[in-house]
Amino acid sequence: MGDVSSYEHTVILFAAFGSLFTGYSAAIIVATVGQPSWYRSLNLESDTTAPGYSHTTTIIGAANGVFFAGGTLGCILGGWLGDKLGRVNGFRVAATVGIIGAAIQTGAANQAMYLVGRVITGLAAGQTMVAMPTYFSEVSPPKSRGLMAGAHGSGINVGYAIAGWVGFGCFFESTSSFGWRFPNAVLALWGLCLLAGSFFVPESPRWLVSKGQDEKALKILCKLHHDPADVEDQFAHRELRFIKSQLEVDLTLITQHGQWQLFTMPTYRRRSILGFVLMMGGQNIGVLVINNYNTLLYESLGLSNMQALVVGAAYNTWAAFANMGGATVSDRLGRRKALLIGYAGCVVMFIIATGLIAKFSQNSSRTYAAAAVTFLFLYVFFYGAFIDVNQYIVATEIFPTHLRSQGSSYSLAAFFLTDVLWVDLAATAQATIGWKYYLVFLSLGIVHLIHLWFKLPETSGLALEEIDTLFGKDQIATADEELGDKAVTIEEEHDP
Repeated sequence: MGDVSSYEHTVILFAAFGSLFTGYSAAIIVATVGQPSWYRSLNLESDTTAPGYSHTTTIIGAANGVFFAGGTLGCILGGWLGDKLGRVNGFRVAATVGIIGAAIQTGAANQAMYLVGRVITGLAAGQTMVAMPTYFSEVSPPKSRGLMAGAHGSGINVGYAIAGWVGFGCFFESTSSFGWRFPNAVLALWGLCLLAGSFFVPESPRWLVSKGQDEKALKILCKLHHDPADVEDQFAHRELRFIKSQLEVDLTLITQHGQWQLFTMPTYRRRSILGFVLMMGGQNIGVLVINNYNTLLYESLGLSNMQALVVGAAYNTWAAFANMGGATVSDRLGRRKALLIGYAGCVVMFIIATGLIAKFSQNSSRTYAAAAVTFLFLYVFFYGAFIDVNQYIVATEIFPTHLRSQGSSYSLAAFFLTDVLWVDLAATAQATIGWKYYLVFLSLGIVHLIHLWFKLPETSGLALEEIDTLFGKDQIATADEELGDKAVTIEEEHDP
């Protein structure tokens, strides 16, 4: 069962539109602030030397800040919707909200309207940020969960890359607002694709079991994990029994420990802290500040506006390929080793890049600028191939089924909460202290590397229910023994 079936490929393809929406919605601000017509449309000063530019930096910071503030709320809402309405219905709500936000953002007639659109698209992005990795992990077999759940990070990076190239293509239409409105309108297209795709993907079998719909869950498991060598779908039947027996134990714990066991029980509290800090780390290392302000960063290195857009688009395309490559080796390399390699590589590359940027600020040598850009590309390779792929997988797979939506929503909210701080400060920080701003991320990257070294267990290759043992919870075998004849009855009821 290590290979991914053709049906699983189809599920990944349709569901990945949600990940693409997440990435594109976050990245489109990069192309937007690189378009001269955006400043004219919203009555903003585009000249960095003009007195009114301080207001412009405030609006750019706010456009990022309100997006991620909306994303934080969207993460929490997405977790709740995923539990109440189901994973697929959660997609539909997120897609609808995203289409509305994209329409407002595209048609913005003033600064306030644009910021309102950014809040709403952020809300949708937060929902998809939680919904997609949760769904991918729940429909994946253990041996290929890294590849399938890694599609979330890959989709986000593809969204960034597409946003970069669409923005570059529209740069040449700088005489009208089409140059910035069309790239924002494309966001609605991804929302429509996600909405349409939600009618072609199955509900999560684990969510169905939690609602007592075992027969429907079994049919989906058989279809998802069918193998010609397993004509009676024994793997699917065994997985259903595994899911159901673990869920019964978990529901017993809800009765004993209440709805807040995510924070009151040591085994779940450890997971919550790990997930929260892991997602904070992915942003504390500075990647989104570079992504969301790379046009301004490259301009500060002496590139023209058009050159900055090209390099920014190439940067995100390179990251997308790195991410896809990382997804293919995630299961073989293992989550722990990949994340440690990623953090170590990012810290080293960022140290060198920051030093080169500092040198450039002193003598404006194009040699230093070219070298700095090269090491930033190496930096994002380590991030895309080793961190971005695996952080979403770990942040969802460490939680049990009955707490997965809730736990992953809190963990992924850390992603947006952290970015509210960093991207809101970035425009002002880069305008005032320049390269010294990056020293903060270097220090935090080292701290997170040390934390993961001591606290991150290896989760690859294990069934979701088996991961409990890594956090001090009883093995599933114990649960099967406690259920005894009940587990056997489940097997007999569903055997062909």
